[in-house]
Amino acid sequence: MNNPNNILISVEERHASNMLAGSKSVELRRKPLNISFGTRVWVYSKLPRGQVQALAVVDEVVADAPEKLWNSYGPQSAITKAEFDAYFVGAEIGHAIVFQEVRPLAPILNLSSIREKISHFHPPQFFKKLTEDSPELAFFQTAIASK
Repeated sequence: MNNPNNILISVEERHASNMLAGSKSVELRRKPLNISFGTRVWVYSKLPRGQVQALAVVDEVVADAPEKLWNSYGPQSAITKAEFDAYFVGAEIGHAIVFQEVRPLAPILNLSSIREKISHFHPPQFFKKLTEDSPELAFFQTAIASK
């Protein structure tokens, strides 16, 4: 089997906490992501936390009208209907990344420790593909393998 694809996404601190608590198993996005089943999603919790703290595995990515996404995945998104509507205002199509698994990283990778190894590291605004030769992926994999 091929190695899975890897991406890094940035989410608000509360979303990362909800993923780890099990109440959020769907990440919503306005823009399409070209990812597939089995993609590993490294989850960066934005400042003030500033850390890669979870690893999720994609079950599927669904593109549909926002209202249909809400009907299918609303409770799994761990946001209110008002937040959902505000996020998708003006969008004809939305995207739901459905996770089959979300697990905490050990150790958690703080922004400062990542930048010690990769000085030019900047968390992505949307998402970043991590190729097999990317320094981020090498660092993340080494850090969690050596725990």
